[in-house]
Amino acid sequence: MAKKILITGAFGQLGEAVVWELQPHFELMATGDHLPEKYLHLCEVDSIDVTDRKQCNQIINSFQPNVILHLASYTNVDGSETNKELAWNVNVKGTENLIISAKGRNLKFIYISSDYIFDGENGPYAEDSHPSPVNYYGRSKLGGENVVRGGTVPWIIFRTNVLYGVASHTKASFVNWVVESLKARKSIRVVSDQWGNPTWTGGLAEAIKMAVILDIQGIFNYGGAEFLTRYEFAQKIAKVYDLDANLITAISTDKLNQPAKRPLKSGLKTEKIEETLGLRLYGVEYCLRKVKEGVVA
Repeated sequence: MAKKILITGAFGQLGEAVVWELQPHFELMATGDHLPEKYLHLCEVDSIDVTDRKQCNQIINSFQPNVILHLASYTNVDGSETNKELAWNVNVKGTENLIISAKGRNLKFIYISSDYIFDGENGPYAEDSHPSPVNYYGRSKLGGENVVRGGTVPWIIFRTNVLYGVASHTKASFVNWVVESLKARKSIRVVSDQWGNPTWTGGLAEAIKMAVILDIQGIFNYGGAEFLTRYEFAQKIAKVYDLDANLITAISTDKLNQPAKRPLKSGLKTEKIEETLGLRLYGVEYCLRKVKEGVVA
């Protein structure tokens, strides 16, 4: 009998890739805080508000999953500074509700975290690097990690950064913003002092699938094969999509006057997951071509 996987946040860009990657191999329940109007019914779907413990308990009781894949998250970095209660309720309390509802059950919990738990002073970071978030979003993601690690359910934490991919139900993507802006001949400013290794959602979905199959546990970093600035990333986007890179201007982060401080020299070391799962990481241009072709996973 196939393992049963309950996915929260299944209708975001990572959720879509995960559903496509997992549905041939497992029995899935895809959930979100609301159901999209148009959804390819690759699996059973339902709505859930993770901040409501009763709903969490009911859906776990009903579906009886072997794995909870917790993707639901409040990811608005600046919004987290101005609405800290919402960020904490979703990212920490929501995680806590699922962990408590899973207590005593024979299942594994998979949590998606972020390189924003680090201060960006000395990246890229390994799994055993000391967390020190510089903004409230990072604090809330670290809070979620601590809930998972402090629970009684076996767990995996995936830390990732700068996600991008094909998404039918959301436009919240750096790649989408760059492509749509340049197609419209709009000049854009992109920071040249924030570093990371951008992560294709299809690649991360593959890693999640292998983690379930091989039944691993612990903290694992997953990111792309290349470390580059957001400006360099935008330049590669323009190249792959055959758009005018001259419309992209490099600026420093402090010029944006954003409410939330950003970790600058960030990104994640990935040797552990490569060795544990035998994965090959993908370069940026390869992944961007997949996104351009509409490949989800």
